[in-house]
Amino acid sequence: MIKRSVLAAAVAAFFIFLYNLAPSVYVGDSGELIAASSTLGVAHPPGYPVFVIITSALSKIFPAGNMAYRMNFINAIFVFSAMLFMCRFASASLLLYFALAPAVFSSAGAAEVFTLNLLFACAIIYLLYSPFKKNALAAAFLFGLGLANHQTLILLLPGVIYLLIKRKMFDFPFVLMVFCAAIAGFSANLFLIVRAQSGAVFNWGDPSTFSRWIDVLLRRDYGTFALHGSHHHVTLNALLDYPRLGFIFFGPLFIFIPLLYFFHFRKADGFNHFLFICFLFSGPLFFMATGLSSSSGAFVEAITERFFLLPAAILIILAGGLWRFISLRKIFTSAVWAFALLFIFSIKGQSLRNFYSLSDFADSVIRAVPRGNALVIEKGAVGDDLIFALAYKKWAQKVKMPPVYTSYGAVFPSFYGEDAPRETSGLRNPSHARGYAAKMKFMFSGPEKSFFAFSKSQLPFPDYGFDGLLWTKDALRNRPNPAFFWRTSGLKSYRVRSLEILDYYFRALKNPSPGTARICSHLGKDIDWLLTNMGPVWAGLGRSDEARKSYEAALSINPGLPEALNNLGVLDFGEGDYDSAARHFAESVSLSPDDVRYYNLALSLGKLGKTAEAQAAFRKCLNINPVNYAALNELGLIEMRSGNIAGAREFFQKGLSINPDDENLKYNLALVKNGK
Repeated sequence: MIKRSVLAAAVAAFFIFLYNLAPSVYVGDSGELIAASSTLGVAHPPGYPVFVIITSALSKIFPAGNMAYRMNFINAIFVFSAMLFMCRFASASLLLYFALAPAVFSSAGAAEVFTLNLLFACAIIYLLYSPFKKNALAAAFLFGLGLANHQTLILLLPGVIYLLIKRKMFDFPFVLMVFCAAIAGFSANLFLIVRAQSGAVFNWGDPSTFSRWIDVLLRRDYGTFALHGSHHHVTLNALLDYPRLGFIFFGPLFIFIPLLYFFHFRKADGFNHFLFICFLFSGPLFFMATGLSSSSGAFVEAITERFFLLPAAILIILAGGLWRFISLRKIFTSAVWAFALLFIFSIKGQSLRNFYSLSDFADSVIRAVPRGNALVIEKGAVGDDLIFALAYKKWAQKVKMPPVYTSYGAVFPSFYGEDAPRETSGLRNPSHARGYAAKMKFMFSGPEKSFFAFSKSQLPFPDYGFDGLLWTKDALRNRPNPAFFWRTSGLKSYRVRSLEILDYYFRALKNPSPGTARICSHLGKDIDWLLTNMGPVWAGLGRSDEARKSYEAALSINPGLPEALNNLGVLDFGEGDYDSAARHFAESVSLSPDDVRYYNLALSLGKLGKTAEAQAAFRKCLNINPVNYAALNELGLIEMRSGNIAGAREFFQKGLSINPDDENLKYNLALVKNGK
């Protein structure tokens, strides 16, 4: 029977969650998940059908507030429900400690799939506490259903197998029944096929066929274990970093409870061993397998915090199981209460109660697009947040907005065209000539385009200017942009700071000065995309030394950032260090093939006298972008120097057929004609 004090602690925590809920859409996947739920669509792989179905139904029952607030409220209910299952094992002090710990408190404030995953895990553990076969079958069904919500639930499987063997339930007939129950729950994934074939607005990865359905479920295009593609390196360092992160996210009990288990290992029963095995696989071993590595502690913390939710809950339940072995219980309880109270002082810095930034940002962008223009969003950093927030505005809030085009073909129409090959689920691959041609055809077609991009290098038009928020032709007439407004939250999390610092970055981009550049670089000193994009600002101010520092700082955070490597190569090339430039360009194209980067590499190789390699790089550039007339001009020059006048003429003529006004091509063609 649950003690009143324990239940009171859970209820108190729930009201704390409610007071601190985000009032609107939050950063990360929140906007996309809300929009998918609103339309019963297919979210990003593995699709999250159970989350979509459950939250869609509950949001209809709870009608108060905007759709984002309803989903955030449902998210808090998931955490509260999980805590009710934990009440069977934990004391009031442990439960309140759990609720106020940073990893749990921040997860409870905004819609995400991890809290429903927590609820499934706690329900399964609750059922398995009793050694009855009917409980095991019910747990198996929830296990399969939970896997259709979030696949990290599979990390409980080694512990479950151990417990079934320990209880002598691992005979073939019963295991077959357990397997069938799990498959019955897992069959909720068939929802993805049904919705994909019935024309869902959100159809990420298009799981309308069996092969595509399998690809989506296995996250093949995402990297199954990768938490962040460019940071995925399986190393022992990740395992060694795990206790430090656990302490940050969950306080001293994250270290103390495993030590307590080892100290009382011989006294612990089979259920305690089951819990520790679950912790081991869902915590340190999973973290090591994901191999998230970066020198930026803030970046790693931002990506990994939510993955500490499940192991933290398991540890609290384990602590309840080990309670009877603790000799100084009053001292232990007092210490837990004290730590829980200390967490209260950190609530203000984590509360999402005043987080309107992303909603305001999306509204500003919508207002800023001139009438009759389309909005094109270049992917990158907070570009994802903006895309998902606009999806929320359009599909959940029914906000009227201009046509939106992005690199994601599943959220908004893709500017790469329908026929471009896929690189990741829903993402069109710009590295193929066909895809690039489709993109350029779109870019030069009507209506007029307004761009959200982090730098002018992302734009295909040289005559576009920055109006303080978007790149448009209107900006060349110095049209002031009064549409940029948002309320800052004061939150210190990496993802929120990445968004709210845009205010300073846009000022530096609109009116560059050493002062604004210095402030922006300081505020974003641990944000990789900002440092990368501040480099050109510094270079434009004649401070190549500061630009280099900015790129190197970005690469220290994210070693696999192709933009920073390319920009470093540009600096090296300008300073005459062609060998270093070629190395940086080569590394950049190996990470993300791009016609401009291949062009830069070819120029560097040409300066080094490596003509054959330069020719090969120019041809790769043209394979990606057949209309790159500058590459055709360079190939013509190479042929002209080698004495192949006919070949040179062919390249120059082809370049002029693409851009008849290019003076370099005209001059070079005249040279070969006169030379003849």
